[in-house]
Amino acid sequence: MDFDLFMERYGYKILFGIFGLALIVIFGVLAFSVYTVLRLFGLLAGGLLLLFVVVYAFTVKRRVMDAQAQAHAKYFYDDRPRR
Repeated sequence: MDFDLFMERYGYKILFGIFGLALIVIFGVLAFSVYTVLRLFGLLAGGLLLLFVVVYAFTVKRRVMDAQAQAHAKYFYDDRPRR
């Protein structure tokens, strides 16, 4: 079996498996982190801590990262027209 036939027959299945494995690892680490926080601090305190982290990430951290991106864009990208 040559390489083209192998990729046509199995290539997408292999890529789908690798992509699925990567997603399982990402969501698994996230779920394990949530489980660890809830187990360590209890349901109420851990839930409030996780809620605080999510709210912080989507409000304050988003603005900070946007300001950093604009500052980097100012110094690293030249938007002047070329001669």
